Order: sequence, then structure tokens, then C-alpha cells
Amino acid sequence: MIRVPRRVVDQLSSDVSRRYPEEACGLLIGRLDSGVRIVTRHMPVKNSYMGERNRRYLIDPFEYMRIEDEAAQMGEMVVGVYHSHPDAPAIPSSYDHLQAVPFLTYVIISVSRGKVIEISAWFLNEVTWKLERESMEVTE
Repeated sequence: MIRVPRRVVDQLSSDVSRRYPEEACGLLIGRLDSGVRIVTRHMPVKNSYMGERNRRYLIDPFEYMRIEDEAAQMGEMVVGVYHSHPDAPAIPSSYDHLQAVPFLTYVIISVSRGKVIEISAWFLNEVTWKLERESMEVTE
């Protein structure tokens, strides 16, 4: 399960809407508490994919490590990745399945004409190596 404050959901929605029609991406920062990922904030990241950015995203590994280090200095950690699916459903693509790693939650945000349609959360099942839906609780 992942818990995300309403203000962070609103910020994610604003970020992906602003960057439409490209895929927006970023990291979810927080902590782990009894197996629940608690998001405290997000860090938007430039989509570094060199091809069609409306269909793929790439987070620069050095940018990921920099944000991970900054979070650790504040007693936090990267608990997830978010990205948008412009004009597509909030379900993992085959590319998303190939890029997924264990431990992280993947929040996918469907955007159509710059408006958020749906938000879903996914995790990599380490037995089947497939992304499966994860429960997401939005808190006040």
C-alpha cells in the first residue's frame, strides 16, 4: 500500500497537466512504515528520453542518485516513481513492465487534453516479475 497526501496528488496532477502532451515523470519521496510507503513529497524530473517523449520517459540515473542522496540526508528515501500516460489509460505499458524494479511503487497518471483522467499505483511482483495493482490511499 502507498499513502499519498491530497496536496501531493494535486501537485502531481498539476505537473503532468503542465507537461502534456509529453510524458511527465518524477520521484516520490517519503518513508516506509510497517510495509506501507508513506509519501511526504515529490520531485519532478526532466524526461531524458531521446525519442518520442509522448510515449516514453527516462529518468537520468545521476539525477535519481542525486535526489536519493538528498532524501537520505533528510531521513527519507525514494519510495516510488510517477509518470503520465498522455491520451492512454493509467495501466502499465510493456515498456513500463520492462523498466520496473522491485521495492518501488509506480504511480501512473492518465492525462487527456491536459486533464487528469485516472491515477493508479503498481508494484513489481518478484515472483511473476509483472506489475500488479497496488492500493493507494489519499490522505488529508
